[in-house]
Amino acid sequence: MRFSWDWRLLIGSLFIIGALYNHYLGHSVLVFELVLLAVGSVLGLLSIGPSLSSKAEPAEHGMFTRFFMRFASERLVVFAIPLFGILLLIGWSVWKVLSVGESNLRMEDIVVTLFALSLVLYQSGPSRFYDQKDFVVLFLLFLTIVFAVMWKIYTIVTGESYGRITASSEFYFITQPVVAIVNLLGVNATAVLNFSGIGLSNVIEYFYDGRLVRLGIGSGCSGLYSAGLFFSAFLAFVLVRYKTLNVRIIAGLGIGLLVTWFSNIIRMVVTVFVGAAYGPIALATFHMYFGILLFVGVVLVFWYVVTGWLDRHMPYESSEKGLAIDSGDPGPASDEPVENMGDLVDKDA
Repeated sequence: MRFSWDWRLLIGSLFIIGALYNHYLGHSVLVFELVLLAVGSVLGLLSIGPSLSSKAEPAEHGMFTRFFMRFASERLVVFAIPLFGILLLIGWSVWKVLSVGESNLRMEDIVVTLFALSLVLYQSGPSRFYDQKDFVVLFLLFLTIVFAVMWKIYTIVTGESYGRITASSEFYFITQPVVAIVNLLGVNATAVLNFSGIGLSNVIEYFYDGRLVRLGIGSGCSGLYSAGLFFSAFLAFVLVRYKTLNVRIIAGLGIGLLVTWFSNIIRMVVTVFVGAAYGPIALATFHMYFGILLFVGVVLVFWYVVTGWLDRHMPYESSEKGLAIDSGDPGPASDEPVENMGDLVDKDA
């Protein structure tokens, strides 16, 4: 499997969002974040190289546009996509200031703003770059759904119990497995869940140089954000690469979420080991600089394996294909092109 443009764009996007993830959760330092942003930006720019040199006839519209053209006219869709981006920018800002009463810039604000800007600029530029633009729009769309919509609904539904429910979930799904593995490997550690104190309720206790060290586990360490990052990147990647959503892709997504959870467990196990062996400064250094790299590395190894598996069963579609939804067996192999959803709708009509 070659290192094609979509892989460059994927890895670059993971580095860029990873830098934002670290910055707004307070894990990293500015210089390191700037390095991640620079590497991600270079990989993103390199992804447009094949499109510049391609002699193939570019698609008239991207997959995102063609999907909505199944429900409305071409003229309306082309007009509505950037308009919705502008309205989203205005609406989110007004809601944040007037309803929530906050003017600070958080990670979800950055994600929503980038998504809105991607919609505004989606129809701009040469049509040969629609694959890249489709990936960016879908990636930011799924990030917005996860971090701005689902997370906000979760906080509203849980209400005053938000802190207890979140801390308890982190304790049973992350802290206890980490402590169990650490103890098996020879480091004496204890998982503590305490709602009566000030600060983080979810804590790992261990000893370094005869002193008790308490390591707080917050939402950023729990894997909730990294799971949302993987979910968004994986769906955007496979939808642009294969132009379909079927049982194999859903299975890959489910396995990938488990791998993401496991990679976060490994990251926290290594973090505790570093702290127990070399002290708090070494722990903080590893947590700030290498935690996100370990996560990205584990996820990319899985990604390489699952993409190789999908490539053997599904064709790598060009940008001229529409998005197809397939919930059944793909059937026998054929040299005939796979019909997209737009074609099927037209025939039924």
